[in-house]
Amino acid sequence: MPDSVSSLLTRTQRERVQSEFDDVAPAKQRRDERKIRTRIEAGIDDFDLLVTYPDRQFELAFEDRTEADLRERLADAQLTIERIRTLHDIDRDAVVEAAQERQRSVSTDAAATLDEVRLRTHDEWRRRFEAEFAAEYRPTKWKRLSDALLKIGVVLLLIVSLLAVVAPGVTNGPVNIVGIVGAVLLSGGLGIVSVRAVKYDLLPAIRRLRADPSGALRAVWDQF
Repeated sequence: MPDSVSSLLTRTQRERVQSEFDDVAPAKQRRDERKIRTRIEAGIDDFDLLVTYPDRQFELAFEDRTEADLRERLADAQLTIERIRTLHDIDRDAVVEAAQERQRSVSTDAAATLDEVRLRTHDEWRRRFEAEFAAEYRPTKWKRLSDALLKIGVVLLLIVSLLAVVAPGVTNGPVNIVGIVGAVLLSGGLGIVSVRAVKYDLLPAIRRLRADPSGALRAVWDQF
């Protein structure tokens, strides 16, 4: 940044902060620290205007910065904001809720990126995680079908087995048909489970073994 360009800190202030006020008299250090506090306190008010500052101006402002450099500076800004919030014991969710309200209340004609900003409180993140987790592990129709076939098949076979013990003479005829139906349903459920196991467990394992034999074997060993 050129020395002639105004910034949050002056060139001299930046140099003294970087050197931790080395070789600076105590009186001058206290004076500089007071001036820096004043500049920081006043500078934070500018964000009220920058919230809706045009996207194009932000693009031009940082067009000479590399992505890596801008990422590091944003990280520093984020850490600084979090330090200020923590020092003043301000709840993070309270800040997020205030930002959400501000986001809803301002015009975004020249600041379209404002609509793309997603700020969430702790509870909102938890609800989103729970919804995504439930959607990811929601049983598929084939899983529900296999579960139903297995349950019905087992129940029918148990009924036939109990009748065979209690009243052996009634296991022929209709009761025998019930047993056959139960066996067919159980076989269907087991068949679906087997196909799913091959698709989701066996084939991926074979692909991992072919791609990285040592890594796949190491993963199996770690599981044991």
